[in-house]
Amino acid sequence: FEGVMIYLDEGIPSALLRICSNVLDSKDLSGSLCFADRLENIPEGNLSDAITELTSNGWELNEWLPKPGLARHMGQASLLSTLEKQ
Repeated sequence: FEGVMIYLDEGIPSALLRICSNVLDSKDLSGSLCFADRLENIPEGNLSDAITELTSNGWELNEWLPKPGLARHMGQASLLSTLEKQ
């Protein structure tokens, strides 16, 4: 999947993260994200907010590299397993 979340309406970026993780999980597939964008619900470059946002949408944050600018959130995340989601 590829997308730009900076310009999407409120609620859509989080929903896309959740949909992607749900589709992969429902097919018993693994997946990962590599992103350089602005994610929702993460003021500035707050690591704990990033972990919460990604975990609540089915992803485990593995790398976090915040920076100044519009696309201020960079990192890598992997799909949480069904057991980890429970």
